[in-house]
Amino acid sequence: MSTFDEHVAGRDRWATSPRGPLALVNAQRVDLPQPVWPVPGQWAPAVGGLTVTAAAEDGVVVDGVPVDGTVLVAGDEAVVASTVAFPDGFTGTVSRGTLRVWDPASDAISRFARIARFDRSDAWVTPGRYTPVPVDGAGLEARGSVVDAAGDPLEVAGHIETAFGTTAVRLVAVRSAVFQGAARLQLIVQDATSALPEDDPGSTYSMGRFLYLDDPGEAADVALDWNLAVLPPCAFSYQFACPIPPEDNRIPVAITAGERHPVDTAGSVLH
Repeated sequence: MSTFDEHVAGRDRWATSPRGPLALVNAQRVDLPQPVWPVPGQWAPAVGGLTVTAAAEDGVVVDGVPVDGTVLVAGDEAVVASTVAFPDGFTGTVSRGTLRVWDPASDAISRFARIARFDRSDAWVTPGRYTPVPVDGAGLEARGSVVDAAGDPLEVAGHIETAFGTTAVRLVAVRSAVFQGAARLQLIVQDATSALPEDDPGSTYSMGRFLYLDDPGEAADVALDWNLAVLPPCAFSYQFACPIPPEDNRIPVAITAGERHPVDTAGSVLH
């Protein structure tokens, strides 16, 4: 299996995994005591996460212990985040005051068939030049509008200059989470395919796509393989925040490479 085939298979597995985007059925901010659909318990804000109040018969299990009363559910900002299990296979995670509920047997997972993609082409590997932001620009956020799937601002790492034929662009690159032990850069982009109707065979997800590449850590030549452009989590579930590409990353060229849409078993766009 080629590296690209492994990438494709891994992406399809990720989409339907128990913590993949199709499994997220609710992401509810808890600012005051309240229930959270579709799981049991009364949830409330707390330092370090949330509290849940439940009876033993509710079947809520936190950190391996059945809940009968009120307990703290530590968020992912804690040294060790809590594990949360509910009846019928549902699980939960807490992040910055939001409870996310995951269903590994969600309706979206049962309907999912594949991620539609353009055919791979070497023509869509473009050379580029990465320039980090100056030291005194470190910490700059991308226009205050670029956020990750949890809605948190992303830090600008630098800029990448590349060209599509005679169209030259200077793209904003943000820092991404470490992947397999390596630092990465992330491009959040829209292109001319984003504006097409979703039933057009040349269309892609309207809010844009991501392209990841290794962070060279200094000014360097880079290769941008647009065949590896991927859909953001919000293309699969409305429960995710949808990053808005910076103005510089709205490319006036149709990039007919990479992922297009999640598709259901009937061949229609899933989301």
